[in-house]
Amino acid sequence: MIKRVFAVVGLLATFALGAWLASWYYDKTEEEVSRSQSTVLLEKVEKVCKLVTVEGNFSEIYDETNIRKFTVYLPLPSTWSFSKQAILQVTGRVLVGYDMEGIHLNVDSTHRQIIIRNLPQPKILAIDHQVQYKNLDDSFFNSFTPDDYTRLNHSAKEVLRRKAEESGLLQQAQQQGNQMLDVIRFMAESVGWAVLVEDANGLRTPLDSLLLRN
Repeated sequence: MIKRVFAVVGLLATFALGAWLASWYYDKTEEEVSRSQSTVLLEKVEKVCKLVTVEGNFSEIYDETNIRKFTVYLPLPSTWSFSKQAILQVTGRVLVGYDMEGIHLNVDSTHRQIIIRNLPQPKILAIDHQVQYKNLDDSFFNSFTPDDYTRLNHSAKEVLRRKAEESGLLQQAQQQGNQMLDVIRFMAESVGWAVLVEDANGLRTPLDSLLLRN
């Protein structure tokens, strides 16, 4: 009889321990999953406030040559040159506009004014490019390495950046931005408000005169 009682108590204790372990494991797993999901959400949340006003598409042929020299001093000084050349076709899209994250707007209801601070200048916001290697010519003593491909890809992107700057995209972006600001000015003045731009020295200038200068 006593043995049965101990057996029943042992079974109940084992069941209770198993239930507690299962509950602990479930709570811990759920907590880890919850933390993981929160981390993923936090990584995906990024504050972006950019205004794209002009988009340009470019296609360029880019070539780069690297020469490595080796000198042997015995029996007589002799120098050999080993070259490698890469010819690439770079195509891409360049987005130009305004980074609006630092801009500040202040509404002065007493004087019926809207003050704009830190008005940004247009700049290249993003470059989406693709590289096609048309020809790779190297030698045994001067061959292409993974670092070379990374550098070539970066150089190709900089080629598109220079072409975009030379093409007048920044000026076009500023013209588009001025048109949008002019619409804001018109809407504000139609209800009796004025739009002013404040510079770093605290000097306020009417927006319409600023647009005329640009």
